[in-house]
Amino acid sequence: MGVQKSEVEATSSVSAEKLFKGLCLDIDTLLPQVLPGAIKSSETLEGDGGVGTVKLVHLGDASPFKTMKQKVDAIDKESFTYSYSIIDGDILLGFVESINNHFTAVPNADGGCTVKSTIIFNTKGDAVVPEENIKFANDQNHTIFKAVEAYLIAN
Repeated sequence: MGVQKSEVEATSSVSAEKLFKGLCLDIDTLLPQVLPGAIKSSETLEGDGGVGTVKLVHLGDASPFKTMKQKVDAIDKESFTYSYSIIDGDILLGFVESINNHFTAVPNADGGCTVKSTIIFNTKGDAVVPEENIKFANDQNHTIFKAVEAYLIAN
């Protein structure tokens, strides 16, 4: 299995607690409101929203992909960290075994925060994820971040 990793950071005037809640804990209900083209719907297949929960996500018209199945790997509400894996769906392109996503919101002295995002692509065999796909994943995360941030600032 091959492994490719991408890390990005973004700062926000929104507090770490509020942004963590919006981006991680409430994302299934918040995202269809603030970015309707991103997700059409999300259904829980197993679990209660905590670690081990498996969700089937139907992506919106803004995505070239239709579905992804996610599994929640870790939630730490005190350190504002959240991890999930994409374990199935056409988003895996047929040559990616899974995609691990890790988010951390780190409080800043000014009351805002820095959000750190790490994406790890676990490929089948010697497959390599093209740079444009990694850029697309980072751009999608940034678009979601900005939409949720704008919503939280306005509300």
